[in-house]
Amino acid sequence: MQYQLSFLNNWLSAHFTDAQYAIRKPILVAEFGKSFRGSGYEAYERDEVFNAVYYKVYASAKRGGAAGGALFWQLLTGGMESFQDGYGIMLGQSSSTADLIARQSRKLYLIRKIFAKVANMRRWRRARSRAGRGFSGGSGGGNGGSHVGN
Repeated sequence: MQYQLSFLNNWLSAHFTDAQYAIRKPILVAEFGKSFRGSGYEAYERDEVFNAVYYKVYASAKRGGAAGGALFWQLLTGGMESFQDGYGIMLGQSSSTADLIARQSRKLYLIRKIFAKVANMRRWRRARSRAGRGFSGGSGGGNGGSHVGN
């Protein structure tokens, strides 16, 4: 399992670096997971795979890197057992993995909010700067910033 996690971490690092610096495009990790049908499967191993992917995505996203998210293979709920191929996450049966998914979703949501606030502050500053130039006289037109009263 350690070899697989090491390979996964190296693979993610290489692809995130290429996405950010070589092709300058965002990257989304898709269809990852660990099948419970493998011999010697332990639930903690699936959580380790999810943690490895989520850690790399979060580390990239929080610094404004290329990674934007990660989509595991499939989420299933009661009545969908016929779709289970070993990689599916059954909500009622995979509580530790469901907790990891929820935490990652929350962390990425908070990052998005922070970046949105920063973008809004930049827009506000640009608008104030433009508005300030319009009232400074000169070629901005209008009355040069002087008040016209009754």
